[in-house]
Amino acid sequence: MPSAGAIWVPLTLGATVAQVLRTARQHELRQFLSATGAAYVRFLFAWPLALILGLMVWLRLPDEVDVTRNFWLWSGTAGVVQITGTILLLRAFRARDFAIGTVYSKAEVILVAVGSAVFLNEPLRALGWFGAAVVLLGVVLLAAPVGIESALQRWGDPSAWLGIGAGLFFALSAVAIRGATTSIVAASVWHRTCLTLLAILTCQALLHGAFLAITDSSQLVAIWKHRSKCLPVGLMSFAGTTGWVAAMAVANAAKVRTLGQVEIVLVFTISLIRLREPHPIRDYLGSGLVLSGVVLVVALG
Repeated sequence: MPSAGAIWVPLTLGATVAQVLRTARQHELRQFLSATGAAYVRFLFAWPLALILGLMVWLRLPDEVDVTRNFWLWSGTAGVVQITGTILLLRAFRARDFAIGTVYSKAEVILVAVGSAVFLNEPLRALGWFGAAVVLLGVVLLAAPVGIESALQRWGDPSAWLGIGAGLFFALSAVAIRGATTSIVAASVWHRTCLTLLAILTCQALLHGAFLAITDSSQLVAIWKHRSKCLPVGLMSFAGTTGWVAAMAVANAAKVRTLGQVEIVLVFTISLIRLREPHPIRDYLGSGLVLSGVVLVVALG
């Protein structure tokens, strides 16, 4: 059993696996949903579970627990910026040069470390910053089939800006989730996780749902029509979000999101084992850099 202080590591790894599965299924939804419609699925179908757990905890909350005003501010911010980041990333899926957008979205690794230091006063140590930079380099090597130099030369492409925007908003989301969980005083990790999930997913389900109802109600009809395909995405989204929130209730958001970058190594490993396709040396080097950087951040950051 991991210690209480290290429990964020398996929580993050579990969330990463759920995210890989969710992203694959969510990409398939684009066959019959728009970017905003597909983004809404992850919030809508995860919301009932968050509602049940959150209300159960809220109704039995110990008297000493104090849910501060900052909790609601951080939760609302997390909900809005995560919606925005998800929509930008799904639009990047449809862009001509998706790989370029993916490369630039990985700036999240550094952005979340900066945000944690600036907004939460939780900076990484020197080796942690170095480890985050190593992870970023490794992820870019894995995500840039055209090569790093070519990717950097195309920073003005729409795909690149979609990626930068997604990375920025996901970084802000991680910082805001950490801010929300630490704004509940005298509460256990379980209490902070359930209440944060309740607040964020309620915000996302209602705001995003209202936006779709006003701008494109046909998407709501399509979601209901294809609900059997949408439900697994929502369940995996709930599992992943629960893991992320619980991990950030325990540890620095920068550490959590840096460890989460093993996602791209996981995808690479799966493709290597299942497809048995040859990969260039760059992919193996990138995987090694990601894993080395993660060890630095987790152990010494």
